Amino acid sequence: CCGVPSVAGVDPLMRLRTPDGPVYMPQLAIGVWELNAQEVHTAISLALDMGFTHVDTANDYYNQKAVGEAIRNHGSRSDVFLTTKVPGCEAMSVTECADSTASDIDDDLAQLQVDHVDLLLLHFPPRPFPYTPAACARMRAQWLALEDAYYSKKARAIGVSNFCPSCLECIAPSTSSLGAPTTIVPAVNQVQYHVGMGVDQRGIVRACAERGIVLQAYSPLGDGHSRELISGELVTSIGKENGRSGAQTALRYVAQLGHALVTKSTSKKHLSENAAIFDFALTADQMDRLA
Repeated sequence: CCGVPSVAGVDPLMRLRTPDGPVYMPQLAIGVWELNAQEVHTAISLALDMGFTHVDTANDYYNQKAVGEAIRNHGSRSDVFLTTKVPGCEAMSVTECADSTASDIDDDLAQLQVDHVDLLLLHFPPRPFPYTPAACARMRAQWLALEDAYYSKKARAIGVSNFCPSCLECIAPSTSSLGAPTTIVPAVNQVQYHVGMGVDQRGIVRACAERGIVLQAYSPLGDGHSRELISGELVTSIGKENGRSGAQTALRYVAQLGHALVTKSTSKKHLSENAAIFDFALTADQMDRLA
């Protein structure tokens, strides 16, 4: 399903499975969650200047117009791998879920001012929790809308975000009493994943691997409430052993496990550090200490 990162000094490509053949996604992305329009322009301009080629946004980040503008201002759209997301349904009927998802997909494209994206994700499972047959039916309805977007060439690949193993099973290609048959396995599952969460929290890594799904980590430096994965003793001590920063150590850990990752910064210094994680490797002992 994907390439294993090597010590090559460049951003490796992850091989995404689609019905029409592989799509290659840069392993490292610049994310824009919680950034306003001015910050989006700054972050994307800096990131693209220093070699990032993957931009990650979402319908409910409310900054897609600025994302599209920043990419166009920098150069060719074809040079950028663009990911966006549509929100999960909330307390809607199956039909309403399908219709709202199709509308959100078109809204994404309109805001970004593009005719397609490279990767389209379903941002989260339907709410409220827990997962009932009704929730599964809504989930399948949304996934079918993403499949329609794929077959209509609005997305080169489709995937999910924040999906647990049971959610993945819900939308697995099959016929079902819960709705029309699905046909496409998600290419990506974007979930929170970082140092200290264990190699396979809640079995999600195994569930993705068994299905040929690339796991993509958001918040690889933590959720912003702590700097432990940036300046904490564990990551900084291992970083010193390799002549790297604590943040680079935390990011390299995720990349070396073979996962894609989304980073975020408006600082040229931090973006440069984030990009420089492919020209060194952690030892097996260091990886074990970081798990």
